[in-house]
Amino acid sequence: MRRNPAVIMLTILFLLAGIGFVRQVRAASGAMSVVPKEIYTRPKPRKPIKPTIPKENRYRTDRVFLEHADSLIRRSVFFDSIAPQIVVGNVKFRQGNMWMFCDSAYYFAGNNSMDAFGNVRMEEGDTLFVYADKMFYNGDFREAVLEHGPTRNKVMLKDPQGTLITDTLHYDVGQGAGRYYCGGELNDGVNTLTSVYGEYLTRSHDAFFCDGVELVNEKDGFRLLTDTLFYNTNTHIARIVSPTRIFGRNDTVYTSSGWYNTLNDSLELTSRSTIIHNDSTGRVTTLVGDSIIYDHKSRTSRAYSFAAPDKISRPVVLTDTARKAVLYGGMCYYNDSTRTAYAADYPLLIEYSRPDSLFLRADTVWSFVRNDIKAPTDSTPGYNKEYHLARAEGKSRFFNVDVQGVADTIIFSELDSLLHLVRKPVVWSDNRQITGGRIIVHLNDSTADWADLPEEGLMVEHVEDDFYNQLTGKKIHAVFEDGSLSNLRVEGNVMTIFLPMEDDSTYNRLVYAEAPNLDVEMDKKEMKKLKMWEEVSGDVTPLFLVKNDKKFLRNFVWLEAIRPRREWYGDRFRWEDELGEVPDELINYFGQ
Repeated sequence: MRRNPAVIMLTILFLLAGIGFVRQVRAASGAMSVVPKEIYTRPKPRKPIKPTIPKENRYRTDRVFLEHADSLIRRSVFFDSIAPQIVVGNVKFRQGNMWMFCDSAYYFAGNNSMDAFGNVRMEEGDTLFVYADKMFYNGDFREAVLEHGPTRNKVMLKDPQGTLITDTLHYDVGQGAGRYYCGGELNDGVNTLTSVYGEYLTRSHDAFFCDGVELVNEKDGFRLLTDTLFYNTNTHIARIVSPTRIFGRNDTVYTSSGWYNTLNDSLELTSRSTIIHNDSTGRVTTLVGDSIIYDHKSRTSRAYSFAAPDKISRPVVLTDTARKAVLYGGMCYYNDSTRTAYAADYPLLIEYSRPDSLFLRADTVWSFVRNDIKAPTDSTPGYNKEYHLARAEGKSRFFNVDVQGVADTIIFSELDSLLHLVRKPVVWSDNRQITGGRIIVHLNDSTADWADLPEEGLMVEHVEDDFYNQLTGKKIHAVFEDGSLSNLRVEGNVMTIFLPMEDDSTYNRLVYAEAPNLDVEMDKKEMKKLKMWEEVSGDVTPLFLVKNDKKFLRNFVWLEAIRPRREWYGDRFRWEDELGEVPDELINYFGQ
């Protein structure tokens, strides 16, 4: 075996030193002679080695360079390529544009790495700063693992857009990416975000969080809870990609995708989402849509159904539990501060405060909350009543089991339970039809108990075959009981055609009469009393002698074709209009 000459030389030196020591011991034991005083003057302790900076291209980005230290201590004289240099005091390293500072470090020049301890700091330009107690840095991969400790209880990464705080940070200098795996926090002055795992890119200011993510808006207190979230500290916009809950002072949002602009408090939700509005009195309004745009500052929302053929489209639903009203549509606008809403694209309003719900449909349906304020007097107290007001515009129709109607515009007021039908109105109840310039219907529970035609109107009742009872006049007031006509008063230019029922329940005569005024009293669908006064005229004709042109008044019209209908669909009765179908006859009627 070939031996290393240096090792052989060291062995010889150690042997010689040992022999000299043995001889001195023997001499001392054999004679009690005095050992002469040492005359060699030992040198004073050497000062710490001052590190020298090699002359080398120090702008290389592939090497870690030691730029300064107060003192340097070599651990071993052998195997210098892998043994660390111990540097102490105002230590400064550099790799490219990244400067690294600490109190002391192990510098592995051969491995292009170092371990730093005490008041660790990383700086890149004047925009990026990282603070820690310990750092383990690999210059080949330009990656650092930073930990907290005695000199700093948290690791902190700061740039102009945010501050990241954690116990242990993995920082990729090349990518400018900081990552934590066991909990951390990012604050950008607008929001504070916490999660189990987090990643922050200092150049693009993009952040990614997962597992127990919470975003708290410092300005308005909104809290966002989710499992996965993307965020940008420059725009302050969060991108939602997983089931998410957002809690505000008066609002709660449930969604699974979209964007939350935390700077201006706006949401753009791109999946089936829900916004719940609460007020101080406990009233709740809920908006559900396939996509929703919500501006928290103005407290306005715009919700839509999906229009793309590859997505399942469901209607927008706005529910006001206090007013017991639900508004459907393909599009819905809602202002929570004024509690005003309108829906388009087959809108439908269902008012379910009565035993039989009232349905209201049109091209556009508005829903309002109004206040009826009455000042107090000496004899009566004042009050402030809040009530629901609905307005349907364009091919409007309303319907429930007992009464149905159409008009260009229909207005319903919860305060007085009145339906106002304007322009080409028609109202049906049982086998009766009412038309006129304007119709007002009062609803009592689920049925109409009276109707007013303040402008010229026509009442028609189908009797049999092509025979109809007909009545027209300038003003008509009708009273109903249990869905049947009980009283009728007509004023001005009264004209009537009717078939009186005989004792055997048959119809044999047709009566035509004219008068300025008319009163009718009914009893269980039978005429109990008819009174016409002031210049009454007319005639009675046997049915078999009645000519076709004598069967009808000049303004007679029977509009059963446009009447809202109920049909059996699957498991229950449904209104045709409940399904969003608009009959061609209705389109033609309002197009005339």
